[in-house]
Amino acid sequence: MSRLIAVLLFLTLMCGGVAGYAAEASTAEMYAQAVRVEQEIEGLKRHFKIAGNAHVEPKTGDLKPRHIRAESYILMFKIGKLRRKYDLAYIQPGESEPSLDTRASQPWGTLQRILTEIQIVKFYLGIPGQPAPVAPVAGKRNIDVYNKLHQVSADLDQLTSPVTSSEVYGEVKRLNEDVNAVLRHLRIFEKAVPPARRENLRPRDSLQTVFALLGEIHRIQRGYGMEPTDLKGFDMGDKTVPDDVFGLVELTLAELQRIKAQIGLNHHITVAASFEENKVPADVVQLLGYITDKLREIRSK
Repeated sequence: MSRLIAVLLFLTLMCGGVAGYAAEASTAEMYAQAVRVEQEIEGLKRHFKIAGNAHVEPKTGDLKPRHIRAESYILMFKIGKLRRKYDLAYIQPGESEPSLDTRASQPWGTLQRILTEIQIVKFYLGIPGQPAPVAPVAGKRNIDVYNKLHQVSADLDQLTSPVTSSEVYGEVKRLNEDVNAVLRHLRIFEKAVPPARRENLRPRDSLQTVFALLGEIHRIQRGYGMEPTDLKGFDMGDKTVPDDVFGLVELTLAELQRIKAQIGLNHHITVAASFEENKVPADVVQLLGYITDKLREIRSK
């Protein structure tokens, strides 16, 4: 009998372990973590006597966890800028392996890393306090989580500096390397050449070029039977600033990960961004146009 009880206990523990691995974060839990991050950034702003919140316009769209993960990457990037501002070593934001559908646990996990990074910065700067727990908030959608993080991202700019075209260019180079990896994997010989450089461009021109590139990614996704995500709600028109372009580039990278997973590049992690200087929208548009032409060579079927 004792042996039977021991076996049953072992199986119970095993089942509990499996259940633990299968645990999944809910949108309500993700939103609660986003609020914790918001509270931490508000605490930093109070410490540095920065009043008020940055103005951002809420985005619209049926977003997925992969898009929340993309915005979380931006927060990590900006926390890295904060570290650099106070002579702390810059840390590259982490990336994960491509997947067809990002689980909610991935952005939830990234938010935990963000909270930890903020605590590290606070320790170095001598700022006391721990993030307070926040109960899950029912009725929230992915777009609500994204918009909360987007507001936090804008508030982080108050602690550091606005995103520049040079920083956007560094992210576009990541996109370029990913597309190169896809072409190599599919054994497609690259025939595209960089388009002619156009001067006197603005961030809105960069944003529209990202949308053109995203259209090619959506075309490839449809060829593989994937349902593209409508991101028209991210078009800021004449009000576009580099931060809007940065955000759409990250969402485009998130969409490209699905294609990488589909063709078998499951373990190909996007490279880290390079540090760039003295880049303007003309540089961004030229590189984006080059990448778009490369994507046109891909036929999913």
